[in-house]
Amino acid sequence: MLRLLTAALLLLLPAGSLVGQNTAVWQIDSHQQWVNALETSDGLDLRDGTAVPNAKRSFFKSEVRPFDSPRKASVITFQQSPDWNNWSKVPNLGPEGASDAPIFLPISDGNYWFFAEHPDLGKGYHAWRSSDMETWEHKGVASDHRWATTAEYADGKIYLYFDKPNDQDPHLVIGENINTTPSWRSIGKVFDDPSHGSDAGVIRTGDGIFHLIYEDWSPVNAPQQSWDSPLAGHVDSPDGVTGFVFGEYPPAIDHRTRPTGEIGTYSHRYTSDQPLEYEVHEPGQDAFGDFTLIQVGERIYLFCDYHPYQGDIRIGYFATDSIARPFEFIGSFGDGHPDPTIGFAEGQFYLMIQRSEFDYVSPGPWVDEVEARAGVDTDGDGHIDHWTGWLSMSESYRRKPGFARVVEVTPAEIDLTDLPAGIGFGFEFRTDRVTDYNVQPIIDSVTMSFGED
Repeated sequence: MLRLLTAALLLLLPAGSLVGQNTAVWQIDSHQQWVNALETSDGLDLRDGTAVPNAKRSFFKSEVRPFDSPRKASVITFQQSPDWNNWSKVPNLGPEGASDAPIFLPISDGNYWFFAEHPDLGKGYHAWRSSDMETWEHKGVASDHRWATTAEYADGKIYLYFDKPNDQDPHLVIGENINTTPSWRSIGKVFDDPSHGSDAGVIRTGDGIFHLIYEDWSPVNAPQQSWDSPLAGHVDSPDGVTGFVFGEYPPAIDHRTRPTGEIGTYSHRYTSDQPLEYEVHEPGQDAFGDFTLIQVGERIYLFCDYHPYQGDIRIGYFATDSIARPFEFIGSFGDGHPDPTIGFAEGQFYLMIQRSEFDYVSPGPWVDEVEARAGVDTDGDGHIDHWTGWLSMSESYRRKPGFARVVEVTPAEIDLTDLPAGIGFGFEFRTDRVTDYNVQPIIDSVTMSFGED
């Protein structure tokens, strides 16, 4: 479970209880908290700190939580698990003929950029711009170099990163005058990467810091696993240019198995005339690479190539509640070598992949078909006297102004200020399977907040 914010809240709560009798928050997040809050349920399991439907429809009714003195409830908020699994296939969304390793960069509403190679337009990484995600206008060559991996935006400029040589040492060109006649200024190498692998993904988080997540090939025979790795490094920069220093964070991804101490070698035709070394690990390892990132609320998602040790390559994805902490593997879908790129545009999320007749779209991590209500016990007899109506719950999303890869979330919540003050409180929710995606809403946490009477 992704618990960083929850842990911070719980540090403020009295020891040994979910919520003390005079606290301002009733939070249900851990498995034991879910068990303690349950009065009755149908069609769901309490598992790993979540409420997971096991039937087409499910229902949960909480206990009536008593307090020592009357109080007013202000809001109840529902959060779902990070299992972002409501993706739909759609016909290819990028410019016609664009080929390997696409990069999608939605800068603002109606200002969407796409970068890729194109066999009919000459060498280099080409740029396109669209106002509607349907018609793409070619904007020339952004970089004469191949192997572009990722892009970001800040203060009217596009930061396009590319490996030189391939799979090593991220370099940078900066696009200026992007709303008129774009020009591209070469910055050169911005990260001296001793690990080989790069294929980095960049995100400028809500605090304005640039973060690079890159492949580290030190524990893997990379060509045997699609040039991906079980290990990913993490560096950051205040301006996207300076300050990227190897080793400044723990690994962003670490799925290494047991090191043997044996050193193996392999060849890379673009990187070196000498064989590259790696430490042999056993048993075989899953590998990940070609990263793309997006921040949705406080949660950061990383999508990538996923090549299981004994399986076919496909899309994998991870999540974390803090960019400073390792990413946790969530799942996988699709097939083929994806080199994915993600962004938010036209009110939905786009996940675009290379050399394919189709891409993916999603309305967002929240899965619909959740209804909820909350109530108050005004006389202290342990029964709810006043309920809100049943309301459909959903998150909504909007891009954070000035950021390409940060999406703000309006949470799924019910305003409780019309309820009278009371001595006890409870809630109910019910879910239904979303037939469009054949997925179930999984409730991760419920938080009821209180004001003064």
